[in-house]
Amino acid sequence: MRFVRSILWIFLVSLTLSGCDDTFLDPFENEQRYFTVYGFLDPLQARQTVRVIPVTRFAEDIQGPAEGQAFIDARVYTRDLTDSTSTLWTHELKRLDDGSYIHLYHADFLVQPGHTYRLDVIRNDEKRSMASTTVPRPATDKFVLASGPVVRNDSTVTQEIALPGIPALWDLSAVYLVQGPDYVDRVFVPYETPAGPGPDGLWKYQLNVTADQDSIIARAQRFMRGRSIDTLPVTLSSLGVQFRIIDTAWYPLLVEDDIVKLSQPGFATNVINGYGIFGSMGLHREEWEVSAQVAKVLGYPISVDVDAGF
Repeated sequence: MRFVRSILWIFLVSLTLSGCDDTFLDPFENEQRYFTVYGFLDPLQARQTVRVIPVTRFAEDIQGPAEGQAFIDARVYTRDLTDSTSTLWTHELKRLDDGSYIHLYHADFLVQPGHTYRLDVIRNDEKRSMASTTVPRPATDKFVLASGPVVRNDSTVTQEIALPGIPALWDLSAVYLVQGPDYVDRVFVPYETPAGPGPDGLWKYQLNVTADQDSIIARAQRFMRGRSIDTLPVTLSSLGVQFRIIDTAWYPLLVEDDIVKLSQPGFATNVINGYGIFGSMGLHREEWEVSAQVAKVLGYPISVDVDAGF
């Protein structure tokens, strides 16, 4: 998650970091190019954010809120083309760590999988830049997770999972549902994303269920407020995975070198009458029941006597 947010910030401020010379933002050499847009819709956030830069003769360099460039002639809307709802975004003049400022726009709404959103950035003279993105989701409404059996090797419990039918994967976490009479918690344990799918097209992971219990215990200890974790009357009900699916229109640009290149005209863009990228991420979570045998091996109390073998 921290990596996702850091990449988003690089995405939003890349023009500040990259040298945008006078010929880049020049209305005489960029006819019918009105705005540069950077951002993506995030299903894990209630507040969405994009950066907007007017295309002018000079590179954006806002050193104070009283400067001329601190004013922006832009209204930003999104329209959900699936259900026809429209949202007006709110402007923020954001101060960066180096003391300079940029124009950000925010809107509060939940991103819906499979929906197509069109972003319009409109000047007072009705000139506009536009971009659309369809929030990715698994190929079928019911996503089938290919998972191997739970394996016990000495004191370690693992499970292999393989994720089929998605174009690109990011930000995968194992999900553990822990329940008790007065305690319910979902614990997310992040896993590193592999370089890519295997020859069979599957994204494969080995979940270390035993090692992941440390994260569950750490959260439970905060809930216990100093009491012994051994007295916590809970059991592990389910495990699963949560991950983001990346819009294929822009996911190859997620490395920093490529993001900086977005500051150059002629590079990949999906903005009509402008520059930049407006994309989206999908989100999928799938969970499955943990057997009493597995729960017992992991040290959780169970209500019936079971064989701990596999």
